[in-house]
Parts: sequence; structure tokens; C-alpha cells
Amino acid sequence: MHICIIRPGALGDTLLALPAIQALREHETIERVTFVGQAAFAPLLLATSLVTSYLDYEDTCWSQLFLPQGIRHPELRALLADCQLVVCWLRDPDGLIAQNLRATTPGRVVVTSGRPGEHAGMHTSTYLASTLGLTLPDEPRLTLVPSTTPQVEATSRFFAIHPGSGGAHKCWSIQGYAEVIQALWRRDIPVLLLAGPADTDRLAELRQLLSTPPPGLLTLLENAPLLQIAHALQHCRAYLGNDSGVTHLAALLGIPTTALFIASDPHTWHPLGRSVQIIAAQELGVLSVSEVLTALESFLI
Repeated sequence: MHICIIRPGALGDTLLALPAIQALREHETIERVTFVGQAAFAPLLLATSLVTSYLDYEDTCWSQLFLPQGIRHPELRALLADCQLVVCWLRDPDGLIAQNLRATTPGRVVVTSGRPGEHAGMHTSTYLASTLGLTLPDEPRLTLVPSTTPQVEATSRFFAIHPGSGGAHKCWSIQGYAEVIQALWRRDIPVLLLAGPADTDRLAELRQLLSTPPPGLLTLLENAPLLQIAHALQHCRAYLGNDSGVTHLAALLGIPTTALFIASDPHTWHPLGRSVQIIAAQELGVLSVSEVLTALESFLI
């Protein structure tokens, strides 16, 4: 069975779709899964056992999903004609996407919004699985093929921290992260600090707040490819971060994860994994350092 999943969006949106693919694989005999999303995520998803091929949603051929004359691109038509199931998690208010896919695909076509919307209070992954008539696996998890390239020399003693997010309103204070890092250093716990392109200003502010770290207690992984980040996270003892794609990645990899929800709804967006704890601000943006450190204590034993 060949299935095609069309799921554009940010990293968190992409990762929260993977448990639904896992559920599909547990219920169907599937030889191929073609995933259509952001090109930057391709190496990571192809390193899992869930996706066998990856296509860039930004390729102009995918714009034909929205054209009244239908899909005419020959390679895209050939791909869709080979699928027994096409899932498109996009809003389709006029039904044009569904019409175009059904005109090209002989198998089942599912077109629906990629977010719960009216299903308020339902987790995004639960919702996505329900659009396929499935329930989530008991333990959603990503398994990566071993890396053949040198990685950051992180060990099981490292505590990973990502103080950024795609939205500034979802971020805990940099002062708070600085105090947590210094508390870890006082216990001789090394920190793997993660930062992406959107985190430049926050990283600069954090480095100004931090004292000079003792030798070996700070490793910075800045603007690294997602697959490299994933391999580094696999070696860490635990992870702390905001509501972000990297936090979802850490949780799905099975890393003990503490996720800080400052503004967004944890019921809909909390990370999935075998060892995840959520700390939600009672007031918008208000979360004490002592509350976070107390929550981390179980990961420091």
C-alpha cells in the first residue's frame, strides 16, 4: 500500500502528525509513505521508520491542488495515481482540493483541516488520527536510524535546553533560563544549549546573563540541522524548553521532557512521549524559577 500525506506547516505541526502515521502503519500493510512538507524537515523524517520518501510542498506543482482546472503536472498525477490513500491536512472551504485529488487518485482521499478547530480541547495528534478513523498508539515515539557522521559529543550527563520558539509570546523569560542553567552548573551538570535561526537575540541575551561556565559544562549547538539535533538529544539525560518544535522532537524521541507553556494551550499542543511533564503558567507569561527547578528535580536524580 502506498499512502501520501500532505502536511505543510511548522516543525511542531509536522511532528504531531507522525503518531497518526504510526497508527496507520500498525493497522495497515504499508510499503511506502510519501510525506509532503517543508524541505528542511526531510532528513529528519527520512531517518525514521515512518516515512519512505519526502517531497517539498513549496514545489510549484503543489499549487495545482488549488486550481479549478485540476492537477495537470505529469509527475504529480503519476504519484497520486499510484496511491491507495491520500491524506491532505489543509483547510478546503470550497472543496476544490478534495475534488482535484479525487479526480487523480483511484484510492481513498481524506481532506480536512490540520488543526482541531471546533474540536476544542482535543489534542492535535488525537484529532489527526481521528480523521483517519484511528486512535493514537499507546506510546507514540520516533526511532532514528544510527548516524554515520560525527555528532556533538553529548553524553548521558547532558541536560538539553532550548530557550527559544517560533513565537516570542510562547517563550519563558531568558532570566529564568539563565538561573536554571546556573543551578545545573552548581550541581556539576553539563548543559547542551540549542538555538535556531529565530533565537539569535534570545541567545545573545542569555549569554550576557550567564557567568563564565566551568570547563566542560556548556556545549552550544547553534543553527544545526534537525537531524543533528535529534541525534544529540538522544544522548541527553533530559530536556527543558518552551512550546516549540524542538520540544516535540525531544519528547517523541523518548527523552524525559519538561515543556513550559506560557501562552498556548497545553491540552491541544502538549508534546507526546513516555516521560513528559507540562508546566503551564497560571498567569500569562508568569512562571517562577523555583517551580521549574522543583519540576526538574525528578530528572536530576
